[in-house]
Amino acid sequence: MSEVDAVEKSVGKRWWALGAVCLGLFMALLDVTIVNVALPAIQSDLQTDFSELEWVVNAYTLVFAVALVTTSRLGDIFGRKTLFMLGMVVFTIGSLLCGLSHDIMMLNLSRGVQGLGASAMTPLSLAIISATFSGKQRGIAIGIWGGVSGLATGIGPVIGGLLVKHIGWQSIFYLNIPVGIIAVLLSIWAIKQSKDESAARKIDLFGFVTFTVFMFCLIYGLIQFSQEGNDWRSLQVWLLFGISALALVIFVAGELRVKHPMADPRLFKIPSFTGSAIAAFCLSAGMYALLFNLTLYLQSFLGLDSLETGVKLIAFTAMALLFGPLSGALMGKVSLKWLVVVSMVLMAIGVYAMSFLSHHHDPAKWIVLLPGFIIAGIGSGLINPPISNLAVGTVPLQRAGMASGMSNVARQMGSAFGIAFFGAILSSRYTTLVADRVQSLTDNRIDQSVKEQVIQTIESAGPIAGSNGLAGMERTPLFQDNPLFDTYREITRASFVDGTIDIIRIASVILAIGAVLCMVLIRKKDLQH
Repeated sequence: MSEVDAVEKSVGKRWWALGAVCLGLFMALLDVTIVNVALPAIQSDLQTDFSELEWVVNAYTLVFAVALVTTSRLGDIFGRKTLFMLGMVVFTIGSLLCGLSHDIMMLNLSRGVQGLGASAMTPLSLAIISATFSGKQRGIAIGIWGGVSGLATGIGPVIGGLLVKHIGWQSIFYLNIPVGIIAVLLSIWAIKQSKDESAARKIDLFGFVTFTVFMFCLIYGLIQFSQEGNDWRSLQVWLLFGISALALVIFVAGELRVKHPMADPRLFKIPSFTGSAIAAFCLSAGMYALLFNLTLYLQSFLGLDSLETGVKLIAFTAMALLFGPLSGALMGKVSLKWLVVVSMVLMAIGVYAMSFLSHHHDPAKWIVLLPGFIIAGIGSGLINPPISNLAVGTVPLQRAGMASGMSNVARQMGSAFGIAFFGAILSSRYTTLVADRVQSLTDNRIDQSVKEQVIQTIESAGPIAGSNGLAGMERTPLFQDNPLFDTYREITRASFVDGTIDIIRIASVILAIGAVLCMVLIRKKDLQH
């Protein structure tokens, strides 16, 4: 083989390597959006409550976030190709276990296994691209990477809807098995090994443990808050928050002293890196976490099935798919700062536009979400490539794995925090509104003691039961042949919608704050390559 042929073969392999890492990224992100449309089916089949249903998403994102930086660092030390392929194998095994799950505990544990695999695939995919491409080709490759992010987000709900409706929720996990096998084989052939040659071959166990405690206690505290009736006087909730705060302080202080930290806090001295992390957190907390609640509104309240829900979400996800590659192409022509800021502003406007929800449980009323879906979808598509480019472009190249990992930690922290936080707010608002509305009834057929019993029963059933009008509860002793049952049903439905409106508006505020902070922090001069 001539030298020219060898060079052409090497260049050709780069794009096959991009295909391999994009397959891994596709699987990891697909299992975020594809699960959302399956949640009502999982809840019905496994007979689980609202807080346990949150863990179907949070078990994945929590393990993902906790392990991200460690797996990224392992890739820097032992080889990014090696850890990337190991992550795909673990993710594929986790997908098989999810499909085989017969109860909610097994499903949530299996989702954690998936999250562990994804924690290697997602950040290392970007680090591999950074090590494989340079110059304009890197911008194109990151643009394609961002487009795949949009594609996974875009077709996830539709694929999920089709599979859940015609085969069953387990099939959304079985889908990953053949894709995982193909991705591993392609990676073996196409990806070139890369690592940080200056990295010490030592794992930062201190950082891993303290960060795990911080994340777990924060998310678990929020979920416990909603489980315990949203009582801020709960000693357990405050204890979890206190441990979380202490662990964070210890983590930061310790990482500053460790010679080879898992996540170097000094990177946050770079304003643009900090801005990219804030954007990643706000994107996930204010937009992607909200899909959990929007899915419940579309399916449980409006009565759409999984496929219909997936089709309705195309208005959002298609915009993300179309504008991802465009953003990648714009990165060399438009300031990264303004790409991020404009994207955040668009998402804040789009999310706020979603808050004008209908209180009528008519499937046709989903149309009020359409303008918000389109605007937020455009912002979602535009923002992913510049965030990723800022994360790896503002640090030395040998630290790309760590930087990518820390950026993705911010994303997963945002998602896990957003789902738990919105869940707590929704539960709090729902129970408050139900209690106020039942107490305000003046019908002579219901006295104070009955009102309190009704309120307790409705609150115990949770927001999901309220969203579908207490379906099935009309046969319980308290409500059977009760002439006021239709009144209670409308109270719960209205309370669910009003609570959902509140969290949508809070989400828009999160995105708006993110836009302001990014405008202040991101600077062109921070880019190193």
